[in-house]
Amino acid sequence: MKRQILRTMAAWGALLGFMMLFRPQNMPVVGLIVPFVLLFAAFYSLWSLFGTARAAYFLKDQDWQPHKRLGVTLSITAVLLLVLQSLGQLTMRDIFTVAGILVLGYLYIGRSRFVLPKH
Repeated sequence: MKRQILRTMAAWGALLGFMMLFRPQNMPVVGLIVPFVLLFAAFYSLWSLFGTARAAYFLKDQDWQPHKRLGVTLSITAVLLLVLQSLGQLTMRDIFTVAGILVLGYLYIGRSRFVLPKH
């Protein structure tokens, strides 16, 4: 639990530090991607922290792990919508399109996971 709290604090600290140190006007185009990657890492670490806290304090089964695929999907959704908003391209149609693509991707990845048969 402590390690997950430190990871979450580090991810949010890295995002905050990057945003405080660099100005978008002075950065190359490739550098503009970095805050979105850091935001994804911060969202996902927050998801993992909530899952770990839920398992530690509210569930009887201590071996429970947070759903990584759902956390990645929700984090990507939030970042993609923020990217579209920052570009001035976010409309309701875009929200439905991103949500549909991510739901289909979530279901496809879950269905196509390669699992070795047990002998």
